[in-house]
Amino acid sequence: MREKSSIIAVLLIVIALPTLLLAGGWTQKKGQGFYKIGFRSVRANEFYEPNGNKISIPTLGDYTLSFYGEHGLTNRITLVAYVPFFKRITLNRQIGKESGFSYFEGDSNSGIADADVGLRIGLGRKGATALSLGLMFGLPVGDDQQTNGLLTSDGEFNQSVSLQIGHSFYPTSVYFTTEAGYNNRLKGYSDEFRYGFEIGYTFKQKLTFILRATGVQSLKNGNDSVLGGMGGLFANNQSYLAYGPELVYAMNDKLGISLGVDSAILAENTLSAPAFSFGLFVKR
Repeated sequence: MREKSSIIAVLLIVIALPTLLLAGGWTQKKGQGFYKIGFRSVRANEFYEPNGNKISIPTLGDYTLSFYGEHGLTNRITLVAYVPFFKRITLNRQIGKESGFSYFEGDSNSGIADADVGLRIGLGRKGATALSLGLMFGLPVGDDQQTNGLLTSDGEFNQSVSLQIGHSFYPTSVYFTTEAGYNNRLKGYSDEFRYGFEIGYTFKQKLTFILRATGVQSLKNGNDSVLGGMGGLFANNQSYLAYGPELVYAMNDKLGISLGVDSAILAENTLSAPAFSFGLFVKR
């Protein structure tokens, strides 16, 4: 039986990262928020094995339409939600080069995918630096039974806690954020240490250039017989460091668009291909 202790894990994070936990991420003001409709696309014919080696796989496409929102319940508590309301996954038909024989007719799956809902709680500010606590819950609302492993869900209700820091270098138009957290997974999936940071610079209050990196490190404390889906879809024991740029253009004070790309290194049990994203957002 797997032993779990999320509280101890969080304490270890606090002890291990004392220099990071001095301030935190910003919360939305009461009644205000940020709301984004996004599209993300990945198309890959290579896969990182559990040992980190890359192998060829049938071409797999993963296309996701999602809603991301932050809404201030109070000045210190922000409701946060990520809802992939439509995901389409495709797996190409496989035909022998010389024989022309069809080894696999291909497959696809479409529908809603697992959502994340939770809170960001402001813990305090010091000057231009803010500290917050993030509590998120993974809702298994997608499909975890697809025959060929084209899953839109892992079928488990996970819980994650993180500490988030944000710092503004005002009057220079530069900001920096970082976070570290622990994701507690169920049903034989290994728990995860998650981390990330980003830095952004705004040109003439219109165009913001962002560099971002996010990482997942499996603690490999689950059931090795639980694999997850095809091509790393909701995989168990998945680790990676994803990094890339994003451009955000503010059309006015309330409306804007974003365009980004990221790719993974130090990866295990995940696709090897760039992911492209586009978004349209509203602030109020």
